[in-house]
Amino acid sequence: MLHVCICSSKRHTSIIKKTLSTLRRANVTEVTIVVPHEELETYRAALEHAPILTLLIGSEKGLVKQRKKFRSIVPEGDRILFIDDDISAIKVKGPDRLYHLTNLHALADLAFSLLGDSLLWSVYPITNFLFMKHQVARGNCYCVGAMYGIINDPRLKEPEIDECEDYARQLSEQSQGRPPIRLDFVGLQTLYYKNKGGMQQERNPAIRQSAILNLEEWYPSMVKAVLPKNLIPDLRFRQRSVKEPVTAVPASLTAQSIVAILPSLSS
Repeated sequence: MLHVCICSSKRHTSIIKKTLSTLRRANVTEVTIVVPHEELETYRAALEHAPILTLLIGSEKGLVKQRKKFRSIVPEGDRILFIDDDISAIKVKGPDRLYHLTNLHALADLAFSLLGDSLLWSVYPITNFLFMKHQVARGNCYCVGAMYGIINDPRLKEPEIDECEDYARQLSEQSQGRPPIRLDFVGLQTLYYKNKGGMQQERNPAIRQSAILNLEEWYPSMVKAVLPKNLIPDLRFRQRSVKEPVTAVPASLTAQSIVAILPSLSS
């Protein structure tokens, strides 16, 4: 069973126009939304006319706390897909252009089938036809927290702070010998660091810089701190990820079956 969850705050209006509409396009009929207790009534009123069925749950404020809350009520071993509340589109790379994802459950089935011993998968963080590839990257690749799937296994620990929680989760997993995978032919359309609400209300450069430096200290053989052209502190993996082209996936998912699956995922 796949549980789809959105952890949200201060986005009771935009969540309907963005992520819920995106999930409806992806043939998702039901989603759980976890919000701070003090925002429950605001969200309940806003979601009366949501495009899909929504189950609202209250939690302590904070992204990590909200994700922990949801994991605590999902049976151990079940599959969870977390997705942010400001996703405008999920795109799949076709032979000539990017297509809207129209079957999230089929995509999740594919991703979980490729995990092997891992417990975590993600997708490409942006939508760009030139950068996205028909390949699976395993380990040493950024698994963006805006959309990722996990097996609800107690071995997969949640980070303690919200800033860079996706890096922290991934690096913890990889250090335990369970390198996550990323589907590089699926990308997200969203405005990182720019949409109002959510973590933006608490985020500042000093907090991010501190989180980045801590992760570099904890995992020095895996990552190093960098300052890109956008001047937002970030991490860079010291080694390349292992690239698995679609022709190298398990026998049950041959290159031909991938080509057959893609049209069913997108339109």
